[in-house]
Amino acid sequence: MPPFDATLIPEPKEEVPETVWELTRRIQATIEDGFPQVWVVGEISNYKRHTSGHVFFTLKDERASLRCIIWKSTAERLRHEIADGLEVEAKGHLSVFEKAGNYQLYVSSLRPRGVGALEVAFRKLKEKLQKEGLFDPARKRPLPRFPRRVGIVTSPTGAAVRDMLHVLARRWPAVQIVLAPALVQGPGAAGKIVRGIQRLNRLGSIDVIIIGRGGGSLEDLWPFNEESVARAVRASAVPIVSAVGHETDFSISDFAADVRAATPSAAAEMVVPDAREVLAALAVGSRRLVRHMMHLRKELASRLALARRSRYFAHPEELVLARAQALEDLVGRMRAAVREAAGDRRLRLERAAGSLARHAPRVKWQAAQSALRMTLFRLRAAGRTMLVHRWRAQVDGFAQRLGDLSPDRVLARGYSRTVLERTGATLTRAADARPGDRLRTHLAQGELASKVEQVSQRRMSNDEQGTAKGEGSSQTAGRATRRRKDAPGPPQRTLFE
Repeated sequence: MPPFDATLIPEPKEEVPETVWELTRRIQATIEDGFPQVWVVGEISNYKRHTSGHVFFTLKDERASLRCIIWKSTAERLRHEIADGLEVEAKGHLSVFEKAGNYQLYVSSLRPRGVGALEVAFRKLKEKLQKEGLFDPARKRPLPRFPRRVGIVTSPTGAAVRDMLHVLARRWPAVQIVLAPALVQGPGAAGKIVRGIQRLNRLGSIDVIIIGRGGGSLEDLWPFNEESVARAVRASAVPIVSAVGHETDFSISDFAADVRAATPSAAAEMVVPDAREVLAALAVGSRRLVRHMMHLRKELASRLALARRSRYFAHPEELVLARAQALEDLVGRMRAAVREAAGDRRLRLERAAGSLARHAPRVKWQAAQSALRMTLFRLRAAGRTMLVHRWRAQVDGFAQRLGDLSPDRVLARGYSRTVLERTGATLTRAADARPGDRLRTHLAQGELASKVEQVSQRRMSNDEQGTAKGEGSSQTAGRATRRRKDAPGPPQRTLFE
């Protein structure tokens, strides 16, 4: 065994502490070597796109959260929109951000998976309250122009309240500020916000209320998405301005409030005017008023000087007399117009009365009755004329025929008619007469008296018998005609009496 050599014993090294950067570098190397690629599912929160084009957000679930970053080159290749509340599948590698000492995921690919639970709850509540009319624009109230007291419901220790107090004091120093401290994050925060709104309403002297807080994740801002807060905002008797988070953040209270502000500082600018602008406007208005008053004074002085030079100013009675004359002339014209109008109305009334009289039912009835009588008279006259002409023609025809058949005309042709005096009958046969009978023979002119000496029975020829029969029938017809004419008959009635 070799002898012991003390020089061979190593001296213990003195421990040298590491710098933060060295430790962080070792941790970074360990994480990058141990997690070269990961694939994780979570819900996006605190989404923000930087002006450089890089995207920053937090990926979280019920128990933990992970800071993530997407470089500009990768973000430009994404085909889907990214927003808070969206559930995604992110792939990338883990590393450490040296300045902050935080580990984070550098995302190389991202695809949406669905909407997160908080986003679903947000949408359902918004749809429910919208159907109830809580967001109706007609229910929105205007903000007062110059509020005296402004109420604020927010955390007394946050940056938001300091920003609002600074803006209010700078813009309108005369305003009084009443702070209702409330939790704006975590369990019980919604109830604290509701009680703050109710306390400010009970004061009765608040002109406008601001509720809100600074930016944060969806979970941080969730108290302003509670249904109780939305109903308290809508039930407030004082107009409310909702200023929750940043410009891209929207909450249920924003929709229920009378006015929504992008940030708490913007809300403070909305509720009070800028004193410098008001003073400048007052100065401008004062100068305009002075100029207007000076112009008005000059105009009135000019009018007064003109009135002094007017002869009516020295002799006002002329003005009165001129007005009186004009009034009398106007009265005369008015009376003439009234008389003319009355005459015109009277003439129109008389014309209307005459027209009404002509068209009156009694006049119409009388005219119709007269026309009917005239028509009846004409009809009767026409009937009589028609009957006279008709029957006269028939009678003339019958008379002509009767004249042609009269015995006188037969006698005029050389015939004679012998009548037996004792019987008055015309003799047509010799057997009807006896010797000693007296006969009377009628000629065309005159008559002869004779006495039968002898009766002979000579047979007549056919021609003689026909002639005798004709003459006998003519005589008989003549007698029948005379009997009909002489015989009394029923009284004849005409058509028109």
